Amino acid sequence: MDRSIPLQRFDDMPVMAPHILQEPDNQPDPDIVRLNLNENPLPPSPNAIAAMHDAVNITNRYPDHSCSALAQIISARTGISTDRLVFGNGSGEMLFAAAAIAVDRNEQAVLPGPTFAPVGKNVRLAGGKVVTVPVLENGSNNVDAMLDAVNEHTALFYLCTPNSPTGGMLEAEQIKLAVDKVPGDCLLMVDEAYHEFAAWEGGPDVLSLLATRSGPWAVIRTFSKAYGLSGARIGYAITSNRNLAVGFSKVRIGFNVNRIALAGACAAMRDQNYLEMVLDTVSCERQRLSLALQNCGLRVYPSAANFLLARTNSP
Repeated sequence: MDRSIPLQRFDDMPVMAPHILQEPDNQPDPDIVRLNLNENPLPPSPNAIAAMHDAVNITNRYPDHSCSALAQIISARTGISTDRLVFGNGSGEMLFAAAAIAVDRNEQAVLPGPTFAPVGKNVRLAGGKVVTVPVLENGSNNVDAMLDAVNEHTALFYLCTPNSPTGGMLEAEQIKLAVDKVPGDCLLMVDEAYHEFAAWEGGPDVLSLLATRSGPWAVIRTFSKAYGLSGARIGYAITSNRNLAVGFSKVRIGFNVNRIALAGACAAMRDQNYLEMVLDTVSCERQRLSLALQNCGLRVYPSAANFLLARTNSP
């Protein structure tokens, strides 16, 4: 019996048009700035570039699947044991893994809207339902309203701070509210792709706030933004316990982080001076651009990330 693949079930899912990312000569077009990707305009740390060059010479060997060298660095910075860290091919793989392990068919995820689009897609691929709660006027997640949307079918509660694409950052009180009120059998996930920028602006310490939660939680971070390694593809999940980390590991792709990305990430994390230069530069330029856009009559949302969202007076 012939059986066709039911591709129509994906009809309402977004897809990036291939021509947007085409690079026939494997080099970005200098005349095109892809503002929707929130890329770092500055290159990676020179130390990271050198480390990646050196790693090319051993790409005949498979990489360290546990990313142990990088795990040790992050563990020393955060106080989180290495067995609670899981690494992925960018934070996107970790977001996919979270939906895969937390959401079962006909369960639901509560998300802010708008937010990082792949999260909702991941939930639907897992067979779940997406409940979207509009963000506040300042562009940050409306935690109170999101908690009102929680019911017995809620398996995933997703926060994004600073939120993409609005840039709004959650205050400590709002994160603490989620920590206290999200049910203990629901995964509380905090997407901190722009963590370094938020910390530079005096944002709350999300990890310390989550430490008081008895239920499962995960923080997702990336090297794509502040560290400028978006083309290398490396991110990670910080989990509430070892068992949850094992769950993330079971659904990730084998050897998902290549040697070049791993070498670059390790060197980038060790170069704190360069990171601080990047954060200061981006902060100053963001403020300058925000003022210029406001002088043009646009409404600019407050942002603690490396991008701005502005509302025009006409479509």
